Amino acid sequence: MPGWVHFIYSVLGVKVPVKGCVDATDRMPPMRKHQVSITWLTKYFREHYESHPLTEESPEDEKERYSQVYLIGMIGGVFFSKKASNLLSCGWLRIILGSWEEMGEYSWASACLANIYHNLCNASLKAVREVGGAMFIVQFWAWEHLPWIAPVQHPDWDWPIDHPLRGEAYGTRWLGHTTCDNLAQHKLDEYRRRFERLWEGEVTSI
Repeated sequence: MPGWVHFIYSVLGVKVPVKGCVDATDRMPPMRKHQVSITWLTKYFREHYESHPLTEESPEDEKERYSQVYLIGMIGGVFFSKKASNLLSCGWLRIILGSWEEMGEYSWASACLANIYHNLCNASLKAVREVGGAMFIVQFWAWEHLPWIAPVQHPDWDWPIDHPLRGEAYGTRWLGHTTCDNLAQHKLDEYRRRFERLWEGEVTSI
């Protein structure tokens, strides 16, 4: 563990505590068995950048550090999140905090999809009550292929022409004006009955 603490310090310039609780909302230290708390790390840098805002004139190494912390939060907290934990394996840090060129060589979409399948397999076990991974991707898939569980889209809203995500991310199709009046709200039994009676014609292809 000390090796990882030194590695994080050498790249990000922050020494992660390995003993004691530094946050009243967290009962465990931020560094635990070769895992680092994403919550603690992002909170540390959020507080840092509130007092030292990043600007166009900021040094390049400072911009790079900010980008790396952002990626840590995205990879550990969104795309490869765990079921009930905010911990990120330090093995990921070797990739995220390494060479930008090498990081770009990885097939991140394939890894994310494989992780989703792995988590869905685990979720099928009777004793499992939670599921990890990028479940928002599964939700987008379900909305596209199972219209009867999707919110209603309204064409009267469109992305601003200069929006950076316009036409780029497929999931942004669902970020416009939608309503859910047609859906059963928080009625698990109703959705179970619908899935039990599901027939081929209710699943669409794109």
